[in-house]
Amino acid sequence: MRKNSRDLTRADQVARRTKAAPKQKASSCQTETLLAVGLNLFSKRDFSAVTIKEIAKAAGVTSALLYYYFRNKEDLFKASIEYSILQALDNYVRLKERHTNPVDLINDWFENNAEMAVPFRKLIKIMLDYSNTVTRLPSVDRLIKHFYQEEMSILSSSVRQGVAMGLFNQVDPERAAEFASVHLDGIIVASIIRADFDVRDAIADLKELFWHHLGYHDDSVRIEGREPLIIYER
Repeated sequence: MRKNSRDLTRADQVARRTKAAPKQKASSCQTETLLAVGLNLFSKRDFSAVTIKEIAKAAGVTSALLYYYFRNKEDLFKASIEYSILQALDNYVRLKERHTNPVDLINDWFENNAEMAVPFRKLIKIMLDYSNTVTRLPSVDRLIKHFYQEEMSILSSSVRQGVAMGLFNQVDPERAAEFASVHLDGIIVASIIRADFDVRDAIADLKELFWHHLGYHDDSVRIEGREPLIIYER
């Protein structure tokens, strides 16, 4: 029986799009392991510094088996990016499905980014490396664009709904969403560069600034033992 696309795991879907896809016969679990290992190594060092032999060793397989799944290192690099972005997109879908209230959705978006800081840091690091490559891959470019469009959609639609409900100031939803999205990227990049950078604190500050811009006072941004970034007058 042929699998419906909805029944495929993200690893299956990525494998189908790789140049080595016709050779795929093993379980999606093995594919997922290779993609996760590749993502981890590519996020720690430049693409050129990572070898197929090193990836195979970290995954506990032979180099020959890795070539059975992927044609070359470039193929695995592309698949790792796609796999990571698709996982992030799945996460955004689940966020939207959990909430109907814009305040709850925005709060959950900030909290989700704080909790997922480590995998997001890997994704941002790899996307930065990819942006400096000479060879651009249309499929990867489309996924990166789609990732940011989904992020913008969650934020802008929530702000628009909150404005309509009278919860927020009359602000431009797209500009507010762009502000949060761009500054979140800045926080993740800072965590890559600065050794002792506190991502959760920085995201809490961004969240507080975002609510201040929207004119909404939310006590959930407070962290015990930490002075608020903005003093609200009651």
